[in-house]
Amino acid sequence: MFAAVEHGPVLCSDSNILCLSWKGRVPKSEKEKPVCRKRYYEEGWLATGNSRGVVGVTFTSSHCRRDRATPQRVNFNLRGHNSEVVLVRWNEPFQKLATCDTDGGIFVWIQYEGRWSVELVNDRGAQVSDFTWSHDGTQALISYRDGFVLVGSVSGQRHWSSEINLESQITCGIWTPDDQQVTYTPYRQVD
Repeated sequence: MFAAVEHGPVLCSDSNILCLSWKGRVPKSEKEKPVCRKRYYEEGWLATGNSRGVVGVTFTSSHCRRDRATPQRVNFNLRGHNSEVVLVRWNEPFQKLATCDTDGGIFVWIQYEGRWSVELVNDRGAQVSDFTWSHDGTQALISYRDGFVLVGSVSGQRHWSSEINLESQITCGIWTPDDQQVTYTPYRQVD
C-alpha cells in the first residue's frame, strides 16, 4: 500500500478534505463474477467529504492503460449537507454511500442510470461519531456522541436503538464477523 501526494496548479481544492472512503470496482453482470481481485484493487470509486458540505465521488484507477473501459462520467459532486461532511462510508454489496455531517445529518446516496440521488435522510440533531455497514450490507450501525446507538436496515427501517448511559461518548462501533452483534467503544474524558 502506498500514498502519493501530487503538487501542481491544477491539483488544488477550495476546501479541506475531511474524510475518504474507497469502493473497488464491482462486477455489473453475472459473467464478470467472481470478482477479479486484481481489478478490484486497481480501479474503483473514491468518496470524499469536505468542509463545505460537499461529497465528492470520483472514479479512480491505478493503471495507465487507455484501453480499459471507464464510466461515462467519472466525477460527481453530491450536495445536500448544510455543514462539514465528516464521515463517508460505502456499502459495497448494495452499491450505496452513507455520508454524515457535523450537525448529525445522515444521507444515503444511490447511483441510478449514471446519476446520484438521495435515497434516505436521517437527522436526529445530534453529532454522529461513527457509521458502519454490516459485512453483508443489510444493516447499519450508527453511533452518536450523546450515547445513542441505532441499528437500522439498508432500506431505512429501525431495528433497534438504545440510549447508552455511560457518562461518556460513543466513539465507534463495529459488527461481529457474523453480523449478529455489535461492539461499541465509549470514551470518557478525564478532567
